[in-house]
Amino acid sequence: MQITDILPQYTQLNAIIRNVVSRNEIFFGEQQIATDFYSQFYNIQSFEAMLIDLTMNTDPERHKTLSESLSVEIQNNIRLISSNKIVLENLNIEKTCDNFANQYEDQIGDQLHNTQKRWKELSEINNSLDMIGFRAHSEIEEKRLWEKHEALTEKYNEEKALLNDLYEKQNVARKTAEKYQDNYFPKILTLSQKLSEIVQKYIPKTIHSLPEGIFFDMKTASEIHKICNNTIFENLSETDFYTAINLLASDKILKLKQGEKTRVCFLVYKMYENIKSGNKTEWRTSILQHLEIDESYYKSKYKEPISEVPSRKSEQFAREIKELFS
Repeated sequence: MQITDILPQYTQLNAIIRNVVSRNEIFFGEQQIATDFYSQFYNIQSFEAMLIDLTMNTDPERHKTLSESLSVEIQNNIRLISSNKIVLENLNIEKTCDNFANQYEDQIGDQLHNTQKRWKELSEINNSLDMIGFRAHSEIEEKRLWEKHEALTEKYNEEKALLNDLYEKQNVARKTAEKYQDNYFPKILTLSQKLSEIVQKYIPKTIHSLPEGIFFDMKTASEIHKICNNTIFENLSETDFYTAINLLASDKILKLKQGEKTRVCFLVYKMYENIKSGNKTEWRTSILQHLEIDESYYKSKYKEPISEVPSRKSEQFAREIKELFS
């Protein structure tokens, strides 16, 4: 197992989950990828051995970049499956596999009709040849019958070969479908939770050198980071995120992802409520300025994710943030 194998496959799997959830349906190719992903990476010992090798044989900066990127994708996977459990656990995978297994039925029906037609024509010629000896006939007539017999035999064999090929393809498809009948998303969630715990041990830590946060401790910052990093905000390490939300000096900038302005207003609102110090209003003003959000916009939008008709994505996000600060 190599990190250069598992990292892009986690990225691909997360993209598939988003697509599956959006259409409430899984395609067979997606089902194959999800199942094969679990089968390939379920070995926890191999995963940790990979991280140990990465630690020992990779320069610190590359090691940090790769392990943090992997952590982000694992956290994204946990969030995606956890927040869409009902949809993912109730996918009609049996129907998906049946459709794949029986994909050649229409072609087989058409080809069977063609083959039977040729067989009927050939049988009529055979009958004519069988009967020709019992009646008067010319050599030319018999020769034409045998020529027609040869031509129809060739056409019948061609049609029969096409039919046999379709039967073989159908047999392979059915055997393939049998291997992908199970829903692996709950197992992948459990696996990702275990891998997340392991990968955190091998990310180079610099927390001890950070100044104490005035507004949020590292535990709270880490929990917010798990939900919001690379989803609401552009990708930042946990330590850089901690620095940013505590308004500490840093060359790393906290940036919003496109389309996340309303949801971040709700996040700021919940963070503001959680601040115990007396200068919480100053924090809110500063963080809004930092994120380039006008205060009047904030005041008009911060409750939208919990309004009467929020979008599905906003509703899930609001639920996660409320649970975090409960």
